[in-house]
Amino acid sequence: MNNPRILVVSVSTGTGHVRAAEAVCAALARRHPGVYVRHVDLLELAPQWVRAFYGKAFEKVAAHAPSLWKEIYHATDGDEHDRARWAAAGRFVFRAFRRVLDGERWDACLATHFLPCQLASGGGEFPPLSLVVTDFTLHRVWVQPCASRYFVATDELAAELGRRVPGVPALATGIPISPDVASAGSRDEARAALGLPADRRMALIVGGGLGIGVEEAARAALEATPGDVQLVAVCGRNDSARERLQALGLPAERLQVHGYVQGLTTWMSAADLVATKPGGLSLSEGLALGCALLLTRPIPGAEEGNARVAEANGAALVANTTGEIRAAFARAFSEPGLLQRLADGARGMGRPHAADHVADALVASVARPPEVGVNAQAAGARA
Repeated sequence: MNNPRILVVSVSTGTGHVRAAEAVCAALARRHPGVYVRHVDLLELAPQWVRAFYGKAFEKVAAHAPSLWKEIYHATDGDEHDRARWAAAGRFVFRAFRRVLDGERWDACLATHFLPCQLASGGGEFPPLSLVVTDFTLHRVWVQPCASRYFVATDELAAELGRRVPGVPALATGIPISPDVASAGSRDEARAALGLPADRRMALIVGGGLGIGVEEAARAALEATPGDVQLVAVCGRNDSARERLQALGLPAERLQVHGYVQGLTTWMSAADLVATKPGGLSLSEGLALGCALLLTRPIPGAEEGNARVAEANGAALVANTTGEIRAAFARAFSEPGLLQRLADGARGMGRPHAADHVADALVASVARPPEVGVNAQAAGARA
């Protein structure tokens, strides 16, 4: 058999789907150097208007009209398969992606977003198509008739998929995350690398690449925590929040403010508490690092589900309002043993080697391919 050829497809709605794809590609390169891997971002192959609409619409609605997004999320959910909204138009709108598929031989395709599966439902031959679910709960858009295999966060999610799509393998590998997480050092090593004191309690406040909610959480932490707690706010691309927090003029030993940082894993490893939005990748990284977590203002829908799962497993506190955020910071740094219990809960859920498990299973599936590839006829038979 020739060296396997695997196409990995992400969709840049936010950063999580791309980061999951990059993690799998890195694992494939490290563990299976004979495999040819190509990673494409589907939106980068789409017309500009599609990138503007599909890539930004969720961010704008979720950030500015969360109640509307909640209605949309629940109205489009259900127990049946996804309706494949892009199936008919996809062959015209995503012609560049079609050229990628047809221009080379692919033994397998791995998607970290459901959109490629929707396109596969529109007709034409696809290689066997595996799907990484990047949330901790299951919305209908993840239940795709063209998926030949699922990789999911938890055993419970795998069992749910087993009920909804019987006969299709669903492997509880965890959500693929950067190999930096698995190789992260201890808290003391991280603090030494960052020049932080080893004997001072520290809370890290992040809001993803967009810096959502960082300013609110940082101000709440300043009000609720003792003065000897070191606060570090990472604002990402939220320049206005960074400037306002810096304008407070507080000493660095009380509040450090950063924009976009490299090596966020090291900052997370250094913290006694990490306050973050509960996106699937951010949550997976925090769990794998064994961080005590405070999940702030989850976006209705998937983030609410992620937060609910982490809280139920004793891995996180969840706060939905400014008052709740203040109370959670106060509790975290006053209640004896709470930070340790949260860290233990996170370690119990964490799957630092998820990307390796996905890579290994994908290569094994190429060595034992299914009897038929995924095409429109097969998808219709299973829908």
